[in-house]
Amino acid sequence: MTLAPQHNYWGHTSPPGIPTVYSLTDSGSIRVLWALEELVGQNALESYNLKAFERSNTTKKAPEAMKEGFRLGKAPILTVSPAATPDEPPTPFVEGRLILQFLADHYAKGIWDSLSPEDQARNIFFQEFAGTTISTLTSLTLTMDMIPEATPWPFKPLVKLLFVPLLSVFKETLVEPFKLLEDTLSDEKPWFGGSRLGLADFCMIFPLDTCVARRYFDAGKYPNIIRWHKTVHELPAYQRAVKKMGGYNDSKI
Repeated sequence: MTLAPQHNYWGHTSPPGIPTVYSLTDSGSIRVLWALEELVGQNALESYNLKAFERSNTTKKAPEAMKEGFRLGKAPILTVSPAATPDEPPTPFVEGRLILQFLADHYAKGIWDSLSPEDQARNIFFQEFAGTTISTLTSLTLTMDMIPEATPWPFKPLVKLLFVPLLSVFKETLVEPFKLLEDTLSDEKPWFGGSRLGLADFCMIFPLDTCVARRYFDAGKYPNIIRWHKTVHELPAYQRAVKKMGGYNDSKI
């Protein structure tokens, strides 16, 4: 039996060189693109390479070409070779939160480090909360929302009749998690990472962008979340990331 090579492990003595990110339109790639643009904007990283792909118009899936970066072909993917030997086959890094941690460990030069032990614990918690609770509930709600949209016309009225009530149920499951997010943010701690932007904020942006774009919650009840979301959208690094992605939120995810 042939064993798969180890991924998401930097086993070189040389530091990593210029990374390449494989991005897909309307996807969680926004987390990594935003982080990379923050690194470049703050001179922590000189540059990065971008391979941007578009979803299929019919299936909405990623193209086979994305498997060049990693065998599963799921965005985002980050590949990097050692700085000392840039022609060496690159190591792939996958799963958004792990990619972000790799960027923080090897490129960020402390700019995302927490300012206190309390903030550090908060930052770690909300990274996990974003990737499990919020992302899972958002994905389930999105599925209930999109099935009727994708159903051919003769069957669409019946499918909507079945799925619209289910969509309401799944929206309701977001209420308590969103109350937690709302109560967490404040003037003193405006970021999910605490007093400053942290990895938790990068992790949180994709599910919250989806929820805002598709109106899965009553914005009037969550002013702190809306303020955080507006602040992120006004960041030059975020705006550059959206532009480089080539398509994001245009079709409400």
